[in-house]
Amino acid sequence: MRRETPSTAAPAATTAPSAPSATTGRRSKAELRAASARKRRNQNLLLAAAGGAILLLVVAFMVINLRGRQPVAGEETYASQGNLHIALGSVSPVAYNSTPPTSGPHYENLAAWGNQPQPIRYEHLVHNLEDGGVVVYYQCPDGCPEVVAELETVLEPYFAQGRNVVLTVNDPAWTLGGSQPLHQDMGAPIILTAWRKRLPLQTVDAETIRAFIDRYEGIDHHRG
Repeated sequence: MRRETPSTAAPAATTAPSAPSATTGRRSKAELRAASARKRRNQNLLLAAAGGAILLLVVAFMVINLRGRQPVAGEETYASQGNLHIALGSVSPVAYNSTPPTSGPHYENLAAWGNQPQPIRYEHLVHNLEDGGVVVYYQCPDGCPEVVAELETVLEPYFAQGRNVVLTVNDPAWTLGGSQPLHQDMGAPIILTAWRKRLPLQTVDAETIRAFIDRYEGIDHHRG
C-alpha cells in the first residue's frame, strides 16, 4: 500500500486587518465636529425663534391690555359718591354729581336688564352700574322713534347675550303722584353711563357705544 507523504508546505498566512490611516481618523473627527456644530446652530435657531414668538405674544398682550384701559373718546369721569343703600321709594339723600348719576346712594334691588321703554328711578339704575352695568339713556322731548330704533339695533346683540346693559328713557318731566320730577335734563339726546363714567352723544354712534360697553360692562364696583 502506498503511504501518503505528509506535506511540508507551510499553511497560508491569515491576512491581518489593515489599521485605519491617520487621514481617515482626522476626517471622522472633522465630520463629528461639523455635525456637532450644525446641531448647536439648529438648536440656537430654534431657541431664537421660540424667544421671538414669546416676545411677540408678550407685546401683543401688552398692547391689547393697554387698549382695554384707554378711556373712550368723549367720556367724563366723576368722583365716587359711595355705595349707600337706601329704602325703596326714597330719594337719594345727597345730590348726585352728574346727570344721569354714575354712583351714589341707591336701592338694594336692580332694574331689569334690557330694553326698558318706561322711565326708571335713578336710585334703581345706580345699583345696576354698581353691578357692572352700562345704562344707555335717550331724551327726546318730542319723541324720537328713529333714534330709539337705531339704539335698539346696536344694543340687541348685548341683550341677546344677557349682558348687563339697560336702554331706557330720561324724562325730566316724569313725576309720581305730583312729586318733584324724578329725572333731570341730561343736556344731550343720548348719554351712556357706567360706574363713575358718563359719555354724552349727539347722535347714535354705534362704534363708540360698543367701545364704551365693551370697556366698562361687567366690572363689579361693590367696593366703591
